[in-house]
Amino acid sequence: MRWIAGGVVTVILAGCFDGASSYDVRNSPLFSKQAPSASRDLVRRRAVMSGTVTIAAPKGYCVDVSSLRDQAPGAFVPLGACAALTRNAADPSPKIPAFLVASVTDQPAGAAIADDDPEVLTEQARRFLESTAGRAALSRSGDASTVTVLDLKAAAGVVKVLTRDSSANRPETLSDTTWRAFLTVGDKLVVASVTGFTKHPLSPRNGLAQLNKFIAAIEKANP
Repeated sequence: MRWIAGGVVTVILAGCFDGASSYDVRNSPLFSKQAPSASRDLVRRRAVMSGTVTIAAPKGYCVDVSSLRDQAPGAFVPLGACAALTRNAADPSPKIPAFLVASVTDQPAGAAIADDDPEVLTEQARRFLESTAGRAALSRSGDASTVTVLDLKAAAGVVKVLTRDSSANRPETLSDTTWRAFLTVGDKLVVASVTGFTKHPLSPRNGLAQLNKFIAAIEKANP
């Protein structure tokens, strides 16, 4: 799951947001009055991109199949607490729920397996993500001025970044802070994200813990 060397970090991170940032999640049953999924149809994992990548849900979460998008350029897989999707309290739910998304795209040409020092990888990612282009890529509205990078970590080739985004085009119940992780599955790039709700705020530590569980579920589903 290790990736990117040198300047390729910029290309990869810039290309990872195309599917997720352009999709309006306000239509999801998690944020609207759209009909919920039937309990018997709870989906804990879904293969996308012609079956090359499987996105798996951490404990308590299910795939929001009504909002899932899987097309040639990339896939967008939203997940929420199973009980929130079905509106049935008897269905599974994490102790502190969050909104999870996995975006999947082809790995950009020229990307290479990285054996670089984690500190070097972190610094490369930090320089890009704190630049105007990087913050614009992290913004839901594509506006760099809306984004503040709060934290950034890299380990085992996975970059994790915590941001605050003041863009207005998000559901009112969704927090403005998000943890994202960038990792590879085969020849695909996956961006996994965790965003809390305003009524159930996530601390940075809890958000990172949920992100790590999401990463672990994806890695387990793609041995």
